[in-house]
Amino acid sequence: MVSRRNFLKTGAALAALSVLPAGLATGCSRKEKAIGVQLYSVREDLQKDFDGTMKALVEIGYKRFESYGYGNGKFFGKTPKEMKKYMTDLGAVMTGSHTGSGLLAADDEKGWDFWKKNAEDTAELGCKWIVQAGYPVDQLQTIADVKRFAEQFNRCGEIAKANGLKFAFHNHIEEFHPVEGLVPYEVLVEDTDKELVTFQIDTAQMVYGGFDPVVMIKSHPKRFANWHLKDANPDGQGSTEFGEGLVDFKALFEVAELAGLEDYYVEQERYNMTPVEALKYDYEFLMKAPYVKW
Repeated sequence: MVSRRNFLKTGAALAALSVLPAGLATGCSRKEKAIGVQLYSVREDLQKDFDGTMKALVEIGYKRFESYGYGNGKFFGKTPKEMKKYMTDLGAVMTGSHTGSGLLAADDEKGWDFWKKNAEDTAELGCKWIVQAGYPVDQLQTIADVKRFAEQFNRCGEIAKANGLKFAFHNHIEEFHPVEGLVPYEVLVEDTDKELVTFQIDTAQMVYGGFDPVVMIKSHPKRFANWHLKDANPDGQGSTEFGEGLVDFKALFEVAELAGLEDYYVEQERYNMTPVEALKYDYEFLMKAPYVKW
């Protein structure tokens, strides 16, 4: 499985695009579907041709982007102000940022200063979301450790809120492996403040972890305001184009309101075509899906 852990160490939007319409209204036209994309999906293309890749995604129809790899006060080598203008010139907006840290001590001034500066820069970029994008499994060997991580999330949520942001945690697989008879992911959900912390479901990773996203949502209503839509390859290795894998997107969107869904992003890390072609395929899949209402 491809992971973003290596990025953790380095690591007002357009009104019509950054706010969930009241309810999940039916009958929306194509242009009203607010489909986002996580840029990690085209990580290699961005390194080769950043501008060309970004323009290609906008041409597909993506207008909402999620960043990754924040470091040294910059996003893809640009200051928040520079990146915000760049996105505006593209006719798009960066609505979220994947970032993160390991488990911090309460008195780790350097670690908490990172989160404060990170939140300030993410807000200046015009984002709505700041997302802890990984699970430092080596530091979380006991349930007591996991509970400390939950406390950290609450504090991150407070920092985010102070900057006009929302804080979320993005799952991988490790947090579904039982520790001391408990599932760490469920401990994190139960031990965090619902007013400060939401959970960004990575659909494929959750399925690979042995859990059904729909069941998880029903078990913890209104805790999953942010989704990564990713189809789980049937061979158990990485992701595939939408509709070709194990994720039941129709069932998922049927519980969108129960989840408290506000934003969702396409992510794919393994492809049967070029990455840009795969993201176009996924975009059209969602555009044509009658159960995707916004």
